[in-house]
Amino acid sequence: MDGNVALQEIRAKNLDLYFFRIPLEQVSAVNNDPNLKVYEKNGGSFGLLLNPAPSPDPNILNPFQFREVRYAMNYLINRDFVVGEILKGHANAQIDPFGISSPEYESILPVVESFGIQYNPNLAHKMMQNVLVSNGASDKDGKWFYKGSPVVVRILIRSDDVSRKSMGEMISSELEKFGFLVQRDYGDLNKANDIVYGTNPQDLKWQIYTEAFAGTSAFVRYNPVVPSQMYAPYFAKMPGWQDPSFWNYQNKSIDDLAQRIQFSNFTSIADRSRLLQNAVKEGIEESVRLFVAQTIEPFVASSSVSGLINDYGAGISSRISLINARSDRGDSINVGVKEIYQGAWNGVAGCGDIYCTNILSLISDPPTSRNPYTGEVIPLRTVWTNITTAGPTSRLDVDPKAIIWNASEQKWTEVGQNVSSKSSVSYKILYSNWHNGQPMSKADLLYATYFTFEWGTLTGPNDTSYDPEFTSQAQVGLPYLKGIKFLNDSNIISFVDYWHFDKKEIADFGSVWGSSPWEIGAATERLVGHGKFAYSRSQATVKNVDWLSLIIPNHAEAILQELRKMKNEGFIPAPLIGVITKQDAIKRYDASIEWISKHRHAEIGNGPFFLDNYNPAGRVITLNAFRDPTYPFEKGYWSKYEAPHVATMTDLIPAALPRIISIGQPYSFETRILVNGSPSNNVTVVYFISDKDGKLLVQGNAEKTDQIGHYVVHLSGNETNHFSQGPNEFKMFVQSYDALKSDIFTTTIIGLPRRG
Repeated sequence: MDGNVALQEIRAKNLDLYFFRIPLEQVSAVNNDPNLKVYEKNGGSFGLLLNPAPSPDPNILNPFQFREVRYAMNYLINRDFVVGEILKGHANAQIDPFGISSPEYESILPVVESFGIQYNPNLAHKMMQNVLVSNGASDKDGKWFYKGSPVVVRILIRSDDVSRKSMGEMISSELEKFGFLVQRDYGDLNKANDIVYGTNPQDLKWQIYTEAFAGTSAFVRYNPVVPSQMYAPYFAKMPGWQDPSFWNYQNKSIDDLAQRIQFSNFTSIADRSRLLQNAVKEGIEESVRLFVAQTIEPFVASSSVSGLINDYGAGISSRISLINARSDRGDSINVGVKEIYQGAWNGVAGCGDIYCTNILSLISDPPTSRNPYTGEVIPLRTVWTNITTAGPTSRLDVDPKAIIWNASEQKWTEVGQNVSSKSSVSYKILYSNWHNGQPMSKADLLYATYFTFEWGTLTGPNDTSYDPEFTSQAQVGLPYLKGIKFLNDSNIISFVDYWHFDKKEIADFGSVWGSSPWEIGAATERLVGHGKFAYSRSQATVKNVDWLSLIIPNHAEAILQELRKMKNEGFIPAPLIGVITKQDAIKRYDASIEWISKHRHAEIGNGPFFLDNYNPAGRVITLNAFRDPTYPFEKGYWSKYEAPHVATMTDLIPAALPRIISIGQPYSFETRILVNGSPSNNVTVVYFISDKDGKLLVQGNAEKTDQIGHYVVHLSGNETNHFSQGPNEFKMFVQSYDALKSDIFTTTIIGLPRRG
């Protein structure tokens, strides 16, 4: 857990690399050590989660139940201090859920800039004071009271993360200066899981949480999930977590916007940008989740390790990085992690932390992957043979023989006549053996599809195949899959009511896939359905049962015993009746029983590594390369991504900056762009100019000149006419088409009064 210790272990050659940022004060020394190498990654985001629930006790006031108080918190956060002092400059200030390093940032920048949010405690105090007074609170000698009692704010501060601990202390001090009685509660992620995510928000066991969001660092060209994940209640990531026994934050407007983005209910790039901007605008205004800074995290590896791929989102902890890695010191690589286990490992409503995700991504393959430098979809275990679309406004016929799972009738049904969709995707599945030696098959894909429909549909009050956290997310996506048709065991057509201007995104959306053997899913489904475990943390709390985790030995033993029962019963799950025989099922049961008996866990995948052993006491997980000849990708497959084609801006012509411009007069200057050291036009050059209050004035694209790599910015007199007298901020973003990581240049342009 201590980055200094991890660094010592790498120097001592006991570790090869560390999957967490090292202490920032150590970066300079590491850069000068030839035996070590620093890899910078766009980290996750730091921020605050606020509890908007009103107290059921009329004598208690939660100030964050008021939107205006939550929004005012933006002006109470000194983001520059967090970036410069707490994070030692290894971060960028952030108020939006994407951050400056995201490929989506250019689309939302006008909205972000329009808020002009800056540290201004006087303004924050005034905004909060107005709301509190109008709702019955009073200020007595600089302390806030409500019905005779102090207004209390309970903040859960992550003490296992030094930076978040410092940020929590800073926020607490600001709130105390305003006059709240602040109660500091310290803990790690396990405590946060119990208190923040596991209790009814109306219990007010927490009102602020120093949150971090690893998910925002995912490098996706068109990221449809972020607005849902960070702002939309339906996605079960907002206070209440869609548990019907809890008070739940609700916002239909954000839900609608986020779902339109996630399920591609738009007609053009411009339409999508508008939806994205509106979602971000409303999310910032609501301020249930506030963003403070996006970290730039230094990871360290031994120089003896080569082949690491520094993904623009996940950095060297991305799945393809370790798959491609090689060591000069032998046939194993020792990876240090801050935590081995922080939350349950199950693929339904578990594995929500980065520690699980990093490891599990090596064990099971996804159907598609992403280019680590552009975020674009690339096929992996699904080979696209045809992508057809009639969208966004027209329709195409769905094959009447396509099938869909009917949760009410408990069977597959043909879609029949007069069913249409926007698109269809034809693809071939690249099967392999599961880690237990059994070959993947059509049954695994059918079961995975069945599960989404079965657990995404609430058929009545006694439906046992229901989990609020999973169901709330799954149910909104069900109408978009209109049907699937197997042409043979490995060739499929998916009919999806989904359109995107990038066909690769349609193919990604339409892929049917299974990441674990059907028998493991069936066994856990029976255990959860009978009330012995729960898939989600909130249901585990409500039902007072364990949160199902496939790598906990006694949970794996329960799965093993259930598999034995299924074998003795000759059990065939409803979606596989007529698809597999009793003998097929028994082979699967025997293989998974043997696996669990040997490895003492039930995490069976189809990826390039298998989980050989989990030692909870020793806090060690051992993965072995899966050298089965059926695995479709050879060693070295990902080596093409070892070096990105990065664009850099070398100089401005004329070079002396800051610039001084007479307001209302035209102005021009040039810049020179290199890609991997050579002049290139394979780039985009975008600029933004804001006034002294942060209001966006001008945005545009630099124009190519006759010289390769030379671009010019022309500002017309009409554009400079909007400049403020004094300082105006100029930002330029340069990207190559093959590596969407911006080289960012910022300076000040001084606006002089208009000439008389």
